[in-house]
Amino acid sequence: MRGSKRLYRDISTLSLLIAIAAAPATAFTADFQGKEIIVQGQTEKKITPTSAKKLKSSDTASLLTDEAGVSLQTGGGVSSLPVINGLADDRLLIYVDNMIVCSACANHMNPPLSYIPSSSVGNIYVNAGVTQVSKGGDSIGGMIQVESQPPLFAVEDKGIRSEGVVSTYYRSNNHATGASFGGTVASRHLSLGITGSIDHADDSRDGHGNKITSTYYESRNLGLTLSARSDNHQVTLKAGNQFIPGQGFVNQWMDMVKNNSTFTNLAYQGNFDWGKVDVTGYWQNTWHKMDSGDDKLPVALRPPVSMPYMPMITRGVSLGYTIKTDININDSNILRLGNEFHRFSLNDRWPPVIGTSMWPNTFVNINHGYRDRYAFFTEWEGNPAENVTTILGVRNEQVRMDTGNVQGYSSAAMYATVANAFNAQDHAKSDSNWDVSALVKYQADDASSYEFGYSRKTRSPNLYERYAWSTTWMTSGMVGWSGDGNGYVGNLELKPEIAHTFSVSGEWRDKDRNNWQLKITPYFTHVHDYIDVEKIGSRAFSAPGNEVRNILQFTNHNAELYGIDISGSLGLWQSKGLGDGRIYGTLGYVHGIDLSNGDGLYHMMPLNARVALEQKLSGWTNTVEMQFVTRKSEVDPLRFEPETPGYLLVNIGSSYQYKNLRVDVGITNLFDGFYYLPLGGINYDDFLDSKKTTAFEALAGQGRSFNIGITQSF
Repeated sequence: MRGSKRLYRDISTLSLLIAIAAAPATAFTADFQGKEIIVQGQTEKKITPTSAKKLKSSDTASLLTDEAGVSLQTGGGVSSLPVINGLADDRLLIYVDNMIVCSACANHMNPPLSYIPSSSVGNIYVNAGVTQVSKGGDSIGGMIQVESQPPLFAVEDKGIRSEGVVSTYYRSNNHATGASFGGTVASRHLSLGITGSIDHADDSRDGHGNKITSTYYESRNLGLTLSARSDNHQVTLKAGNQFIPGQGFVNQWMDMVKNNSTFTNLAYQGNFDWGKVDVTGYWQNTWHKMDSGDDKLPVALRPPVSMPYMPMITRGVSLGYTIKTDININDSNILRLGNEFHRFSLNDRWPPVIGTSMWPNTFVNINHGYRDRYAFFTEWEGNPAENVTTILGVRNEQVRMDTGNVQGYSSAAMYATVANAFNAQDHAKSDSNWDVSALVKYQADDASSYEFGYSRKTRSPNLYERYAWSTTWMTSGMVGWSGDGNGYVGNLELKPEIAHTFSVSGEWRDKDRNNWQLKITPYFTHVHDYIDVEKIGSRAFSAPGNEVRNILQFTNHNAELYGIDISGSLGLWQSKGLGDGRIYGTLGYVHGIDLSNGDGLYHMMPLNARVALEQKLSGWTNTVEMQFVTRKSEVDPLRFEPETPGYLLVNIGSSYQYKNLRVDVGITNLFDGFYYLPLGGINYDDFLDSKKTTAFEALAGQGRSFNIGITQSF
């Protein structure tokens, strides 16, 4: 079955490439060569290229892993969860083309960054420190803002502009193949663009050559952009569709067997004598289905036999708008005012399965749930003294949530008693959340600057944290995005998280700003009412493993996180024979502790570093990269988080640009080392394959892969 699927996918990809190659050259757009990640350290920006980075993975979140303080929590092949300084997922502020998109899944298999393919990314803004209130709210961690390629317009008096690009790639470890295209036809005032991509892969293999099941994926994306502009105004309409026919999740009980999403996004930008206005309105609809994929089904039930294991269907809708204005009070003072609204509505229902205990009713997990946010903010940016910039802001958010009554698969006491108790309670909740941010930047001279930041940030619980109601092992095990094999239950009495963050940043560089640079940022965060868990039950599995997992209920504790992020670069040589040589590096450390019980917080990345040596010569760019990760020994015992040993990975890559043709080649995990992922959770597939008799093991990382990518612009 898997072989026939792969044959179909390969034929589809080949057909797409042939169609693109046969199309007129004027049908596509070429500004895909200059992809960048812009890393915003509070008030400063850093620019790094990403074209070679995208060759390593189809996961958009992976484009962030070179940045200090950023790591990834393992999910599906295109659906990992970014972590910034120990805070992940809903604790981060994540925008996709200025849209707020929520995970419409009890396992968060469709996080925001999964909805934009890496081939369509124009810029990514990352703030790992204190985030301004004008950037957004309802989060206690950093900010990630992804923008697709901006509309292209013809240069004045140049007539019609038409450009295009097509690219394809292959990765040997999981036989990943894909193709993408983009095109633009534009005049000076009107622009029409289209993008599309196909990405798919089989199961990957670890450093021992063993298959890591349920790591396959396939994703298809199509986007359209229509934009009109005058000298000071621009209106842009974006629309698109994503279809994922299958994506495995090795650290979850379920897999994604279908995900269909459609969005529209209308934006206006205007410049006036007094300042500027930025308005965005959006709508996004997701239909999502989970079940046990081919790798998880017992052998007797695998294709050609077709029998569902436990279908789960969700429908989520995000809609909202943002209005932001910058008012120029004078040459050195800006007043920012803004209003935002976001509604996320969710239905989560699990159809009955004939002949099983999951019968005769549809299990209703979230019934017409909604979560509304109404936000207002004001912010002042000024220069109170020479070489000093200050940004002060305050924000209020009203968060209102509710859901309907629920039911279990049957009227058995294990469902009816808990469901009746839940239905008897008032589900409506309302939070009034206040955020404050204060930033001061001092430019001491041309070679050094310092930043000081404080923020009070607030996040209300998500729908599952408050409303997931069932306490049985099977149903609670279907809720949770931690990849740890435990069951999770919501809590109607949860309070919003309130985080107080302090950070100090120093940056030094040579006066010419092109030879060396060093940035050091220590930080400290105290979180009041941090949403952690407490044990309310457990499940013991069969001998001889006698493995135990917990049933955990979300609850409020207090927590602290502190650490340091370091990044730097150094020019090594410049010569005609050897070109330009430069070394880059990052180092990150975070420690998190639950102050209520003294346990470590879940999924804290151990001390880690990346070092890359880059050489540029003529059209060539050659890179050798090393990643160091120390032993992970600080773990969360309630979640049975595994300890993992340290490791060293080496990656090499080379790119050649000849006119409009670019070729990227590389080898990841050059020495085929075996290692466990510190934020990978457990290998649920291996546990199921042993018929639940062996102990859970940490999830292994991918072994060596030979990669090649080709991009042609027109």
